[in-house]
Amino acid sequence: MSDRHKTKSRQSSVLITGATEGIGRATALRFAALGRHVIAVARSTQRLQDLQSDIDALGSGTCDGITLDVSDAAACLQTIGEAAGRWNITTAVMNAGIGQYGPFARSAWSDIEPLLRTNIDGAMACTGAVLPQMMERRDGSIVLVASIIGKRALPYNAAYCASKAAVIGFADALRLEARAHGIHVGVVNPARTDTRFFERMTYSTPQSQRRHVPTASPDRVADAILRCSTQRKREINVSPGGKLYTFFGVHFPRLSDHLLYHSVPKSTET
Repeated sequence: MSDRHKTKSRQSSVLITGATEGIGRATALRFAALGRHVIAVARSTQRLQDLQSDIDALGSGTCDGITLDVSDAAACLQTIGEAAGRWNITTAVMNAGIGQYGPFARSAWSDIEPLLRTNIDGAMACTGAVLPQMMERRDGSIVLVASIIGKRALPYNAAYCASKAAVIGFADALRLEARAHGIHVGVVNPARTDTRFFERMTYSTPQSQRRHVPTASPDRVADAILRCSTQRKREINVSPGGKLYTFFGVHFPRLSDHLLYHSVPKSTET
């Protein structure tokens, strides 16, 4: 092992899934700017190399890339487990996720299954891979990136909402299990964020019109992830609008249903 890798193996490392675009990329750059070693996980080797170059250019922090499709739970357990054995992972950010839009009745299972495998299986498997090392050390922080609509669902996003609700439920249970081992488990719930997520998601049916929804920057969500980890927060709902949306849905569910039914554009197919 080179001196460079020996040094990094003793450093405090941050594992980030979905690290090469949007929220994941912004988060990787945030941690690297603080001098942290980033273990970036993504499907594209080329984008991982681009991220490594950008982190090198910062002059602080270092980056190693892992090419991995987190929808493969067995591969996650093996590959991330090996990374946890090689590096001192003190923070893990489970950010990788994909979307799918359309009426559930018209959504092909071939579109829904990859979403569930990525958003749920990937988050849980990667978490399971880093936990043993954190438990042995009795320290660590796990931040799961869910969504505001995992707390109060939107129509035509049934599978995505279900996957993010599952992530929130997983975090709530794991938090209590991990407490005795000194491990922090937090959730960050972004609202709509200005990333390529919406370009890459699967559309079972087209939207009949564009909605003008307030959009946050990836940097704002990355700041929330950093704050969640360093301050060991239980949950952060990123935007004021998201907080209000969640509050309204929890305390006035029937009225919330009525407003969403009449305000969210209907599919062009019936």
